[in-house]
Order: sequence, then C-alpha cells, then structure tokens
Amino acid sequence: METREYVEYLLKNYNEIVKDVDQMKFELKTFKDIESDEVIESLNFSSPNDEKISTSSISDKTCKIALIYNEVTNRMNKESREEIYRMMKATEFEITRLNYCIDRLEPQVKEVVKKIFIEKLSWSETCEKCDISQKTLNKYKKKGIDEITSMFYLGRVAIVSQL
Repeated sequence: METREYVEYLLKNYNEIVKDVDQMKFELKTFKDIESDEVIESLNFSSPNDEKISTSSISDKTCKIALIYNEVTNRMNKESREEIYRMMKATEFEITRLNYCIDRLEPQVKEVVKKIFIEKLSWSETCEKCDISQKTLNKYKKKGIDEITSMFYLGRVAIVSQL
C-alpha cells in the first residue's frame, strides 16, 4: 500500500481503529487461556516427530503425553497473548503517530482534518464551523493529507535507513 493510501485509510478509519485498540486492550485484560479440549484436538492432528519406539517393558507414554500437552498449552496461551499485545502496540503506535502528525499541521489545516476525519462532520458543517468555503475546505483537506503523507514517508525512510 502506498504511503498516501495508508494515511487516507488511517484518517478515514480513525474512530474504528481507536475502537479496535480498546477492544484489544479488553481482550488482553480478560484473556482466557485456551481450553484443554482445544489443545487435545490440535495435538490429534499434529504429525509424528519420528521418534523411535522404546523397547523396554515399562511404558512412559503417559508422562510424555502429559509433558507435551502442558508445553503445548503454555506455548499456545503465551503466543496468543503476545500476538494480541503486538497488534495492540502496533496499532496504538500508528494512531499516536497520526495524532502527532495532525498536531504539527498549520492551525486551519489541522482544524479541517480533525473536523472531517476525527469528528466526522459533513463538508457543510465543517465549512460553517471553520468559517471557510468548500473550495478552501478542499484545499486544506488536500494539504493536510499531503503533509501527513510526507511526514509518514520521511518516518519510514528514516526507519529503513537505520536497518
């Protein structure tokens, strides 16, 4: 996705993205470990790991199965929590970054961007509240998106150059 398309996506979906972050925070806070039935089911469909069968008369399969089951359950629960956390932090970072870029805009442009994308006002309501014409509103909106895109692009270039 091009930087401009990404910025427009973030702006147009700002409120939904913020709700998604809140949802992920809730899910992380109320995370419920994976049920034993789910782990058993996933182990039933796993492939064998080519271990030789023991020839001794005493079987230790029960102990091995219990240990494997415990390891798999712990790993799956940890990975699930970590994935929710990573998604939440990445999304929070993008929203924080977007807010920072919006705050760096000229006052009139910032006001227009906030009214249109964050407050979800109509064009006529925004024109009325900002006391500007639709032509000026369109100019400010385009300028805001262009400047935010530029800031996002420069940020990505800086990150890539550090790698």
